[in-house]
Amino acid sequence: MTLLEFVKHFRVTGAGWYWIVWFFGGFGIYEGWGLLFNTQDTLSWQFWGLEQINFSDPTDFADWTPVHWVIAVILLVFVVWLGAHLILGVWR
Repeated sequence: MTLLEFVKHFRVTGAGWYWIVWFFGGFGIYEGWGLLFNTQDTLSWQFWGLEQINFSDPTDFADWTPVHWVIAVILLVFVVWLGAHLILGVWR
């Protein structure tokens, strides 16, 4: 089976190729580079930097500000939605 036949087998649309290239190319390469060479370039570092606070212990919830709680809840809802959406096909 050639590479072209393999790709055609999955019937990926133009929008599908966009998401594949974005995830593995745009996000994956940059995130991987950050994990290997500079952790301050990772997505998680950027989320923690939104408040410009350096938490010595991120699990000490008493130190969390209201803004941090809002960010955490929004991110948790998004991750639950994305997991149910992609894995279980819910809300398609």
